[in-house]
This record gives sequence, C-alpha cells and structure tokens, in this order.
Amino acid sequence: MNVDTERPDPTRALPIAVLMSFLGGFLDAYSYVGWGGVFAGAQSGNIILMAIAMAQGHWFAATRHLPSILAFGLGVVAAETLRMPRPASLLRRPDIAALALEATALLVIGLLSPAVPAALVTAVLAFAAGLQLSYFGRVHGWTYNSTMTTGNLRNLIEAMTGMAFRRDHAAQTQAIALSMVIAAFAAGAGIGGLATCRFQAHAIWMAIPVLSLGIRMLSTSSRSIAPPVPRRADDPQGIASATLASPGRNSAETRA
Repeated sequence: MNVDTERPDPTRALPIAVLMSFLGGFLDAYSYVGWGGVFAGAQSGNIILMAIAMAQGHWFAATRHLPSILAFGLGVVAAETLRMPRPASLLRRPDIAALALEATALLVIGLLSPAVPAALVTAVLAFAAGLQLSYFGRVHGWTYNSTMTTGNLRNLIEAMTGMAFRRDHAAQTQAIALSMVIAAFAAGAGIGGLATCRFQAHAIWMAIPVLSLGIRMLSTSSRSIAPPVPRRADDPQGIASATLASPGRNSAETRA
C-alpha cells in the first residue's frame, strides 16, 4: 500500500514568513547595536567589516566577526540535520523543534549575557539566525530570506516588473508577499534597535514571545490539515481508499 503524504507545508505560510522576517531584523539589530557591531544573520556585513578591519591592520577588531560567521554555518548544519529522515521521524515536528531550539538559545542569552563574553553571545545569535534562515526559506512557492533583505528586494522588483509588463497575477501575489516580508524585517530591526538601547542585553527576551507565537501557529496549522488518505498501488484514483475511509457510508449502501 502506498501512502500519499502530500500536504500543505505550514512552514511556507505567509504569516510564518512575516514572523520569521520580523525576528531576523530584530536579531540583527540586537546583535549589532548591543554587541560591538557584529551581525547575527547578515554575514555579508560581517565579512565586509572583517575585511575592512584587516585591511586597516586592526586584527583584533577583525576577529570579533569570526565566531558569528562560524556559528552561522553550524546553525545551517543543524537545520539540515533536522530535515534528515531519522531525526525528522524521531522529532515528528522538526519545524517546531527548530523554533524551540532557537527560543532556548535566545532565552539562555538573556539569562547569561551580562556574565558571558560578547563573542559567545554573537555566536549563539548567529547560530539561531543560521538555523532560522536554512529551515524557513520559502513562502508558498517562492524563496525568501528571513535574516537579510537584499535578495528579497531583488525578487520584489522582478515581481513588480512582471506585474507591470506582463500582467502576471502570480507576480502580483509574490510582490505582495515579499513587500510584507521586507516591511516585517524593517519593523523588527527598528524595534530591536530601540529595545536594545533601552533594555540592553535583556532586550532579547522580547524575541521569545515571537517564537512562541510561531510555534503556536505551526501547531494550529498542523491540526487543520487532514491526515493523508492511504492509497493502494492498484487504486491510483483512491476510490477504494475513500471507501475504506468512510465505513459508515459503505455499510449503509450495503444494507440498501
């Protein structure tokens, strides 16, 4: 018996993309403003700043960006590991596990950051950003980036061009979605920067409710999706499977 497992992926819903983008902007602003000008997710910025410091002979300043770059890569590895068949089968909901792991990392930062080195804080933040970027990277059928916005801006302009010159309805839908993603990123960056100036290291706790909301949304969306209907290999249309799935109706027809 073959099982049709195709079902909507809740990680690709637009509300999740907006939420993740808000969080991506928040983390970058928190990391940059509060921890010595090091980005959590925008690794292009870290590489540029590190290269400038090296060119100027400021080697110690250059090394500040290395933990973030390396930890970001580990976050990507963690996300890919969660997608592998064995971990996915053990966890049952690796998408929720990814957000729970990110929330735990940020909670620890909020608790320990006054007493731990800045390099460790930025590394943990970058790990969370890499995990988030790698696991949550599609909205409907399109790719997006929740931790930086250059690619999103390019895709938005391409979609707007298609909408204007080809009257493409799909491009219009994509443009609306990407506009919301970019706006959410900007809002998260603004709020993250202001919160860090006001609350310093403890501002990161503001990200915990956002992640909790994401976990709640993923849990709710999974319950609204009907379980897959088993289909026999000799019944590709699922007629017999549909009959098996509704025994009450089958019994009534038999008695008639």
